[in-house]
Amino acid sequence: METITTFNWNAVIGEGVLFAFAVITLLADALLGKPLSKRIFPLALIGLFVALAAESWGVYSEGGAFGDILSQSHSFGIFAVICAILTALMALQYYAKGGGNINEFLSMLMICTAGLMLFVRSRDLMFSFVALETATICLYAMSAWSRKSASSLEAGARYLISGGVSGAIILMGIALIYGAGLPANSDLLNFSNVSFGLDNGLFMSGLMFVVCGLLFKISAFPFQFWSPDVYQGSPTPVSAFFAVASKGAGIAFLLTLCASFDFSKDLAHIHDKLVSTFSVVAACTILVGNLGGITQIRTKRLMAFSGIANAGYLLVLVAAALKVGPSVGLEDVLYFYLLAYMFANYGVFFVVNRFGEIDDAEQSLADYRGLKLRSPIALGTLIVNLASLSGIPPTAGFFGKLLILIAAWAAGLYWLVGVMIIGSVMSIYYYFGWMRAALEPAEGEERQLIETPSMSATMVALSVATVVFSAVVYAII
Repeated sequence: METITTFNWNAVIGEGVLFAFAVITLLADALLGKPLSKRIFPLALIGLFVALAAESWGVYSEGGAFGDILSQSHSFGIFAVICAILTALMALQYYAKGGGNINEFLSMLMICTAGLMLFVRSRDLMFSFVALETATICLYAMSAWSRKSASSLEAGARYLISGGVSGAIILMGIALIYGAGLPANSDLLNFSNVSFGLDNGLFMSGLMFVVCGLLFKISAFPFQFWSPDVYQGSPTPVSAFFAVASKGAGIAFLLTLCASFDFSKDLAHIHDKLVSTFSVVAACTILVGNLGGITQIRTKRLMAFSGIANAGYLLVLVAAALKVGPSVGLEDVLYFYLLAYMFANYGVFFVVNRFGEIDDAEQSLADYRGLKLRSPIALGTLIVNLASLSGIPPTAGFFGKLLILIAAWAAGLYWLVGVMIIGSVMSIYYYFGWMRAALEPAEGEERQLIETPSMSATMVALSVATVVFSAVVYAII
């Protein structure tokens, strides 16, 4: 009997571990009851570390799952699981302040992470859509997790609407691409065949819809409007996961999709238009993100606009990949930047999450006054990681932006290099404004901080990683 598709468990071992532990965590929470439910957290954390080990040291045999629809790369898997571990640690601090059921949250987090991993590894647009929507449904629930908080429920509603619209746009694009392949009897949904459709109007229309839907997901211009409200209202661990893992997945997928285009045929005019389009979107995203950040006094809204600006920096890398074609070096630059961005963002969000109230939606820069005396560790973490986000040497963020600048310059995108530099200079204003607020003397009306030794250790580790990571790159260069 002929086998239509192949299935290989080794190809999905990391995702399988996450799913298995998500189910085990849910069952344990339901069966053990409230008195023992607090002891389930270590089990979920063990599951995340097992998944990290599987992604780091797992051996993928030749031939992926579902007829080679999934790639053998596990770079994003390692990144995503580290994000999930940091989110879980932040969630422990968040639920210590009176949040809901942490075990259900961790189960949702693991399923969401597995969905994002499959989304990035997919080499088929339909499979990508299913994996992405699996993760998005989890994000709907996670953003509205604090049911007693009106801002969290509003964030969930806003993301449900914007996420539903973006999903519909992607699905419409996939339908058009599928239809474009029928006359030529080609499966244009598979990345290996998409180049055959670049001279087809129906295919290009579908591709435009898919790209627009992905720009929604990563909150890039002109679809960034949902991001500040959702970041502000969501529980802080969810905001951090949005800012890093979700955005990283969208950028990694876009880079893979664009790297699959083959312009060796007579498609120079299409090539130039695609490069110009992504370059303009990247530039507008950088400027909108930084201009929006300048006006913010709410910390989580400020981080949302910071995320928009960083999406623009990463889109510069996508434009460079389109210009020069597939390059292993550009993928390395992407994951270096994502790691540097992860250390800095989670470091800042751990400080944001350290305030006593469950609802951080109204937290402002003024609440950080007197931080030097109230929590020197929090102050140090904030300064180091905000400096990294602004690209101040010798932090990892500086080297990440420098590598993207080099890639853009090598691709001949000189004006984008200028926009990146202007955006980075603009960002210094609001990042340093946050630092200045933290160094000002307290006035007695600031929100109270909570001290947790384990969380302090995590913040120190993230700050050290931000500096050490940059030192390693400097030594290599």
